[in-house]
Amino acid sequence: MFFLCKRDLRYLGAFLGLCCLVGSLWADEEKSKADGEQGAAAAASGESPIELVERLRQLNRQTPKGDTREEMFENYRQTQEETLQIARQLYQKTIAAKDAKELNFAAIALQAKFRATMILGRLQENPPAADPFLQLADEGEALYKATQGAGDFQAAGMSVQIVVETLRAAGLLQSPNADEKLKNFLEQVSQDSRPQVAAFAKQQLLQSQLQLTPSSGKAAVDRVVNILETEYADRPVEAEDVQVIMEVLSQVEQLNQTPAAIRLSNFFADKFSQSDNQQIKQFATVLAGTARRLELPGKDIELSGTFMDGTPLDWSSYRGKVVLIDFWATWCGPCRAEFPNVIANYDKYHKKGFDVIGINLDDEKSTVEAFLDKEKLPWKTLFNDQPGETGFNNNPLVRRYGISAIPTVILVDRAGKVISLNARGPELGRLLAEQFDGESGKGS
Repeated sequence: MFFLCKRDLRYLGAFLGLCCLVGSLWADEEKSKADGEQGAAAAASGESPIELVERLRQLNRQTPKGDTREEMFENYRQTQEETLQIARQLYQKTIAAKDAKELNFAAIALQAKFRATMILGRLQENPPAADPFLQLADEGEALYKATQGAGDFQAAGMSVQIVVETLRAAGLLQSPNADEKLKNFLEQVSQDSRPQVAAFAKQQLLQSQLQLTPSSGKAAVDRVVNILETEYADRPVEAEDVQVIMEVLSQVEQLNQTPAAIRLSNFFADKFSQSDNQQIKQFATVLAGTARRLELPGKDIELSGTFMDGTPLDWSSYRGKVVLIDFWATWCGPCRAEFPNVIANYDKYHKKGFDVIGINLDDEKSTVEAFLDKEKLPWKTLFNDQPGETGFNNNPLVRRYGISAIPTVILVDRAGKVISLNARGPELGRLLAEQFDGESGKGS
């Protein structure tokens, strides 16, 4: 399983999508075509689809060249423009084909064109525009229709994915009909006679109904919770549903809609536990732990383990102290970036009764020893080196509290009750000031 140091997966995708949009990109491409510029497009016109695909692969592997940052960006921009030209040639050569292999080439062309369009948008400062993505969506729909005659489900799936991504991008750019167009398209594809294609469309249709943004409030979250509970009330969770469900749960938690996050976690913990698929069943434990963690504020937290020097943790000996429990790993950049803030607060409040317990999630103890020897963190660190319990995936405390990303921090008061699940950055200083100085709303 792959874990990010930040949970906000779909928000990041939406942000990149928005940043990757560009206004004059399509106009530039058409101007280049109209002006009859020589170069990649002209050279590509006489090449076979296989040769064009190989050229796209080579361009995708090509690293930016130049002696300065500006030169490297310019070289990278030129590479993406060349990619657009070749991808357009490949699509034009293969979209009318009746052969499944040729249609797969057309799908590759659209994927390359979409990727290059996004990258060029990031490299330019032009105002965003939806036009390039609406055009790509039309081409994706044309490819989908072509695959019906060829009976190919691989190219069909790729074409549906292109339409979904491009219309969602257009929707972010406030294209008035993009969301409705996407809904109509997915409803049509969900009736496809090819089971794999229809299932994918149904999944995407559900996902489109579950869209949340960083500004979504309680009403929007409650709507999504009701959709999910209704959708899965009488049917089992399939393997392809898990990612969508987990992403929604992550978003709801990030929006600080804790009651809804607990409700969904418990609902799907029960649904996952009933699955015949063992991989799905394993997620039941994660979700039960997530609900347990989200219910911690105001309650005691159970903690056990062994410190790096081999001595066992006596959690009761920390009563009377305010304790920050920090789940971290040496490979987690945001975890390391937070250490200076924690150290500053440790230096300020340690003599008053503030302490930290690190819970390291590396695979190798020697890696942690080398890191601690260099960084000299002033608090103690737990490390589990028991067989089958080492690392992020297997740590018993990670499982118990449904830790799905790090850094995760939990602040505990003198009585052992959890104060906060988000005591990072200025929030840590503010909470410690309340505990030790009686100050409300002031940072350290």
